[in-house]
Amino acid sequence: MECTISIHNHSYSLTQFSELSLEKNDHWALSAQSFIRQWLDKQKSFSITTSGSTGRPKRVYLTREQMIASALATIKTLDLSEGTKALVCINTSFIGGQMMLVRGIIGNWQLELMEPAIDINQFSTNKPYDFAALVPLQVSALLKSESGKNSLNRIKKVIIGGAPVSKDLTEKLQQLECEYFHTYGMTETVSHIGLKPLNGPNQSEWFSIVGNTAVRTNSEGCLQIKGAVTQNNWITTNDIVELQADKFKWLGRADLVVNSGGIKILIEDAEELIKAQLPNELSGTIALWKEEHQDLGESLIGMTNDQKTFEYIQKHSDALKRALPKYHLPKTWRLISSFQFTPSGKIDRASSLAVTKA
Repeated sequence: MECTISIHNHSYSLTQFSELSLEKNDHWALSAQSFIRQWLDKQKSFSITTSGSTGRPKRVYLTREQMIASALATIKTLDLSEGTKALVCINTSFIGGQMMLVRGIIGNWQLELMEPAIDINQFSTNKPYDFAALVPLQVSALLKSESGKNSLNRIKKVIIGGAPVSKDLTEKLQQLECEYFHTYGMTETVSHIGLKPLNGPNQSEWFSIVGNTAVRTNSEGCLQIKGAVTQNNWITTNDIVELQADKFKWLGRADLVVNSGGIKILIEDAEELIKAQLPNELSGTIALWKEEHQDLGESLIGMTNDQKTFEYIQKHSDALKRALPKYHLPKTWRLISSFQFTPSGKIDRASSLAVTKA
């Protein structure tokens, strides 16, 4: 059996898909087609742009061997056999989508391509899949409808990556029957090197190492990674973690820390704590970022695109302050026009804060 690519209910061999004349509306599939052409041409190195969620996008060069090592590690860890039916509905311009293609090629899977989007009600389908990769915003969108929940339950194993998975989303995943995993990784590590079960009896707060990867922390508590996927070179991340044998717990990004008057606050940690204190219908409408402060150095800033949420926080600020750890509730909140997202579906905090309503 060889890998096949399906688009719009038509199945093609890799060679056939690489030569296919795509329709104008299928421009989103051009990146997948280009990558597969390069792979079939035995290209040895691939230039990939990072998502730019925490800084400027940059070019990373990965070898064919690194990609194969990553693909084999995932296939083995998740027991994804030949003939696996996999849904590819994330951007194949970035490492997450490209590695779905590589896994399919290496594992001789049946891949189905769908247009990546945040609002993915179009994915509501009666088709069963063995495997898929999604971003948290896609999962959240599907969970809002019964048809979406049914679609999620038709995928046996799902990896969710590209952004943190909130406590609220984790709780909602408990109602689903299939296996869901949060991934830890980046372009430089050829997608994920850690998997964390999000639901079922094995649910955990700890990421288990995938493949032959070794991990350690530096003096600042940031994770360092070495393995076949890094060409056996140590890579230092911006992620603060807690290590326990061959597992680690993600605490936050070092560049998502506010140092306000000498008090260090993890932005994503504070964000989750605030969301837990808000009514469910309002919890998904906030995000935090930071600004320069003349006296404190930096200050924590809150933003929401919802008038009701803005008014609720203003009205209940004293109660929220008492319920949260000291300094974790921003003194300043901004009502923004809309949240901005990176091409890979992550919230762009700095750009979002810049679209404050007049």
